[in-house]
Amino acid sequence: MTASIRAVSVGATLCVVAASGVSAQTCVSSGQLGRRANSSHQSSTSSDGDRATRTTTIRLRSGDCELRVDARGDFVIRPDLTGFTSVDNYVELEERDGEHNRKVRISGAASGLEYRWSLDGGNGFDVDHERWLSNMLLAIERRTAWVAKSRVPLLLKQGGADAVLNETYLMDSDYAKRQYYTALLANATLTEANVERILRQAADSMSSDYERAELLKAVAAKGPMNDRLARSVIGVAQRMSSDYEKRRALSAGLDAVTSAESRTAFFTAASTMSSSYEIAELLIAAQRRSFVDSVSADAFFKAVGKLSSDYERHRTLSALLKQRPDSPMILAGVLRASSTINSDYELASLLVEFANATQVRGELRELYLKATRSISSDFEYRRALSALLEQDRRT
Repeated sequence: MTASIRAVSVGATLCVVAASGVSAQTCVSSGQLGRRANSSHQSSTSSDGDRATRTTTIRLRSGDCELRVDARGDFVIRPDLTGFTSVDNYVELEERDGEHNRKVRISGAASGLEYRWSLDGGNGFDVDHERWLSNMLLAIERRTAWVAKSRVPLLLKQGGADAVLNETYLMDSDYAKRQYYTALLANATLTEANVERILRQAADSMSSDYERAELLKAVAAKGPMNDRLARSVIGVAQRMSSDYEKRRALSAGLDAVTSAESRTAFFTAASTMSSSYEIAELLIAAQRRSFVDSVSADAFFKAVGKLSSDYERHRTLSALLKQRPDSPMILAGVLRASSTINSDYELASLLVEFANATQVRGELRELYLKATRSISSDFEYRRALSALLEQDRRT
């Protein structure tokens, strides 16, 4: 049975008198518009003479359940999502559930805000209007994060960082989640456990590589991270599919990587990338921070082995030589990795750099000569051997 409602607008307050119980659950409040809902969101500004007008359109749909927003002019939503604090022109919110169309039109007026409620095109409403409006605004907020800057401080006041993180986990949009995480970072002094939970939720409940990378950059920018958090950042990055975003994410945690375990994890994550350029950029950045040591060397050279470009392999190994490593194991690793370079020019150039950087004796000499034998160009072969002979002459 449909309840009859008499609505009276007094200033900015709407008084509603219901003839019967109005606590029925609607399709939006029941959570039918989840992460898999089809969505579109458009906001544009048009000019009429000297005056610019903003129009906003949102459509969320899952099966028979649809949420629609149409607005003209700017508006401000209350941080607690119970309504609006201001509306320039009008905002219309509509829910279609296959059986009923529920709509409210909020208009700005000299006396305050006017709420006009309708059910199936006529006056009246069949559910608690306040709860319905709050549910509608919550569904919108979990997609758009429109009021993140004001709602996050409210949630912090009500329940601390956990209240924000609990709400963020329920959001349907990775963009909205990132906005809430970023607002949390800006408004609270977080414990290590709080930051670990942010990173864990980003790994488990977010799928957008871009939003994950932006979040990790924000976490890193908040302040120095310890090695444990750096490993969590690496764990999030390793789940990404985009090589570009994975490099951005791993780069965000570079400064916090201090342990051998983290350096190994870093190079292992780099090995999951396929773009030679992105891998090379990441490995070169790591070398500048002396990540390659006796413990992490194996993981580093496995990442080098993922490089399919002779140029990028030469560039990466050359950058390592510029760090003047003195470990025989690392130097031998450079020569073993060089033997897979197919370009005579790139290989000969690397070998010349090697001979100029360190003494080529014992096992290193054997590996050096083995690498030269894969050069088919007489000119490049002579160039590589000449560098070795020149070293012998000097010593």
